[in-house]
Amino acid sequence: MSENLKNKIDILFKKFNSGKHNEAFKDIEILVKKNNTNLELITSYAIMANKLNYTSKAIKSFTYVLKKQPSNTICLHNLYVIFLKRNFLDEALDLIEKIIKINNHHYEALRDKAYILYLKGNTKNTIEIIEKALKENNKDVFGLNVKGLIFLANYKTKEAIKIFEKAILINNNYPDSYNNLGKCFYELENLELAFQNFKKAFRINSQFDLAIINIANVLSLKDKNITAINFYNKALKINPSNIELYSNITICYCRLKDLENAKKYYSKASNLLPKDYDLHLSFAYLLLYYKQYSKAWKLFDSRLSIPRIKKMNLTHDVVKDKLIKEDYIKETDKLLIIREQGVGDEILFSSIYNDLLEKFKNVKIETDKRLKKIFKRSFKKDVFYSSGYFSSNKKEINNFDKIIYAGSLTKYFRQTKENFTGSSYLTSNESKDAEIKNQIIKLGSKSKIGISWKSVVNIYGKLKSLQIKDFEPIFSKNRTVINVQYGEVLDEINRANKKGIDIFTFKEIDLFNDFDSCMSILKNLDVFVTVSNSTAHIAGALGVPTIVICPKKASTYYYWDYDNNLTPWYASIKVVKFKDSIKNTMDEVNKLINDFTWK
Repeated sequence: MSENLKNKIDILFKKFNSGKHNEAFKDIEILVKKNNTNLELITSYAIMANKLNYTSKAIKSFTYVLKKQPSNTICLHNLYVIFLKRNFLDEALDLIEKIIKINNHHYEALRDKAYILYLKGNTKNTIEIIEKALKENNKDVFGLNVKGLIFLANYKTKEAIKIFEKAILINNNYPDSYNNLGKCFYELENLELAFQNFKKAFRINSQFDLAIINIANVLSLKDKNITAINFYNKALKINPSNIELYSNITICYCRLKDLENAKKYYSKASNLLPKDYDLHLSFAYLLLYYKQYSKAWKLFDSRLSIPRIKKMNLTHDVVKDKLIKEDYIKETDKLLIIREQGVGDEILFSSIYNDLLEKFKNVKIETDKRLKKIFKRSFKKDVFYSSGYFSSNKKEINNFDKIIYAGSLTKYFRQTKENFTGSSYLTSNESKDAEIKNQIIKLGSKSKIGISWKSVVNIYGKLKSLQIKDFEPIFSKNRTVINVQYGEVLDEINRANKKGIDIFTFKEIDLFNDFDSCMSILKNLDVFVTVSNSTAHIAGALGVPTIVICPKKASTYYYWDYDNNLTPWYASIKVVKFKDSIKNTMDEVNKLINDFTWK
C-alpha cells in the first residue's frame, strides 16, 4: 500500500472515530471504488461497514479478502463475530478453528469457541478450552462468565458462583455477571438471592431483557403472576423476536386460572412454539382445574417430551418407539405399563390399575421396587415387576404390542368427572398394622395426629416444604403428634424436643424405604397433616383422613388444585392453600382436625 493511501485511511478512521460516521463511510466507499483490489483498504471498509450495521456489505468484503488472504486473522475474527451475533454458530466456529490453527494462543478465538460449544450444548470438553483462554487473559469478565456458565451447565453450581463473584469484583457494573449469579441461586432454590441478583442486573441495564425475564420467572413462582406478565411484556417490547415470551405469558394466565386470556395466548404461543412442551402441560393443568378432562389428557403426554422429565425416565430412549400413539387399545393387546418417576405420581396413577386389570387380561406393570409387594397385595394380581425389568431391554420390549406410561392411562379411564371415585385402593399389611397399633396404644388415649413437613424434589419442593416449628399451633394437650416424615430428620426432631415440642417417632423404621410400616403408621392415625409429598399420596390411597397443605400456587400440583379444596383423586383428603401466614394456615388446619366432615 502506498504511503499516501495509508495516510488517507488513517484520516478516515480519525473522522469516523470522532463521530462523523456517515461522512467517513461515504469517503471510504469512494476510495474503494478507485482502489478495488487493495485488500487493506477493503478490510478497513468492511470494519466501518460492520460498525454501522451494514452487515451484508461487511460480510461480502471480509469474504473477498479471505479468498485472497485465507490467514488474515483480522478478517477471520471480524467475520466470525458477525456470524456469532446472527447465531450462525457453525459458520462462526469454522472460522474460529482457522484462527486457532494459525495462533493457538488467540484469546478471543479460544474464549468464543468455548462459548459457542456451550451454546450448542457441548459442555464436556469446554472447561479445558475456556481455562486455556483465561490463562491468556484472566481479567476478562466475559470470559469468566463463559467459564461460569459452563460450570453451571455441568451442575457445578457452587464453583460457578465463585467465578461470577470473581467477575463482579473485577467489574461490578457488568449486568451479565449478576444475572448469571442469579441463575445459580435459582438452581439452588434460593429464590430470594436469585431475585436480588436479577434486580441488580436490571438496575445496571433496564433494557437487559434476560434479567427482566428472570425477574418475571421468580415473580411467577411466587404467585405474583400479574406483575410477572407486566415484566414479560416489557421484555417483549425490547426483544419482539423472543417468541418464547408468549409461552411465559400463557403459563402465567394458566396459574391465574384466567381461562379466557390463557386460551388467547396459548393459541398464539402453540402456533409459534409447537414443541414447547412446558406450555402444553401448563395449559393441560388449567383444563384439569376446570374439569375439562378429555381435552386436558390430550395435552398431558407433552410431559414425556420435557427434558427434565425425560431425564428422570431412565428407559425412555429404549421404549420411545414402542409407546402407544393411538387413542384406543385392543383388549387382546399385550401391554406394558411403565411407572411414572416419583413415587407420589406412581401411587396417584395406580388408582387406575383396578380398571385397567379388569378390562385387559394381558398386562405387565413396572413399579418402584418398594411398591411391588404392596401393589400385588392391593390389586390381587401377580403382574408387577421392578422398574426396568422389561423396559431396559430392547429384546424384551419387542414382546409387547403397546407400551404406556402410567399417567397416560388417564386418557382411557378418566375422561369425565364420573370416572373418579376417590375411594381407597391400597391395602396395608394387617400384621404390621397390629404391630404398630400395639406401639401407638402405649402413647395413651389422645388423638393421634401424624405430621410430615418436607418435600425433597426440585425448586417446588422448597416452595411447598415447612418446618417442624410451623406445626406448633396444632400441638395441644389432647393430641399426640407422630412423625411421618421420611429422610434424615432425627436431628430436627431432637432440636424440636429440646424446645419443648413433643413429637413421637418410630426410630427403628426407615420411612423412606419401608412403605409397609409407613402405611401401617398412617392407618393408625386419627388425622394426617402433611405438605404435598409421596406420603400424602400413600395416605389418600389408603383412605386415611388427611390434610394437605399446599402453596397458594398449587397449579404445579394439579391433583390438589381444585377450587373446592377437595381432590377427585382421593376422597379422604382435604387441601388447605397457604393463607397469608403460617398461623392463619394452621388455624384452618386446626378447624379441620376437629371436623371430619370431608371424609
